[in-house]
Amino acid sequence: MKNLLLPLLLLLHFFAIAQDELPAEKSRKWYIPDHLKMQFAGNIGFISGGPGYISHNKTLETDLLFSFLPQKFGGDALITITGKTTFSPWRIPLKNSCNIVPFSLGFYLSYTFGPQFDSKWPSYYPSGYYWWATSFRPGAYIGGKVGREIIVNKKKRGLELYYELGTYDLLLISYAQNREYLKPGDIVNLAFGVKLGF
Repeated sequence: MKNLLLPLLLLLHFFAIAQDELPAEKSRKWYIPDHLKMQFAGNIGFISGGPGYISHNKTLETDLLFSFLPQKFGGDALITITGKTTFSPWRIPLKNSCNIVPFSLGFYLSYTFGPQFDSKWPSYYPSGYYWWATSFRPGAYIGGKVGREIIVNKKKRGLELYYELGTYDLLLISYAQNREYLKPGDIVNLAFGVKLGF
């Protein structure tokens, strides 16, 4: 974790030099991503990163993240791909080109690669014995973020730091079936991330 913290702080310091006014930028083609995200934890891997798109009114984000979980944390070295959609209904402007998003709600679907994961259970299990696939995990999260407009290569960019509290289907079912033994804190994961707009 310490090895990741120093480069992240240096990156944030480098991008923190901002100006207020810039000439209008040319419109981007529809298929070019709007931003890049880097995320720590969140039930999708130890460290994740990938491109994303945002709606014109800046309330809906869709991201494609590629994740890695080292063997020392997961028992196996795991690679996961995740599609995320985040809805942020309110953006509150603050001073100095800063803003805060007090509430976000999102859903994701992840797929973990590896021979130990199946998209459907092998035929030697009785029909209906297991109903879930081990390779796919749907989940949900709530969170918030703070952001600021910065200048990178003489172009205005958005930099945001965010957090998410999330869980996934199997944890929710375990909680519903074992409420006398499990607490909400037992099924919730905390994630932190950074988003840089293009």
